[in-house]
Amino acid sequence: MDPQPDRLGPVATLPDEVGSTGAKLVYLYLIVENGATIDELQTGLRMRKVTLYPLLRTLARNGLVERRNAEYVCTQISR
Repeated sequence: MDPQPDRLGPVATLPDEVGSTGAKLVYLYLIVENGATIDELQTGLRMRKVTLYPLLRTLARNGLVERRNAEYVCTQISR
């Protein structure tokens, strides 16, 4: 039996600085969506803004995410 082809393409490797489960979800969402607004994160991840803002601040402090206009984007992506 032939193995199924990888339909998702390359898988991103999470940087060591992404520690919490919430931060991992946010980081991976931003990779998959190629950036997102806070409203898109809230809807897509079903997380409250009061939860998202501290996660985004931590990711930004570690140099992994930055805000560009109204969007948050990953600054480094390891594949």
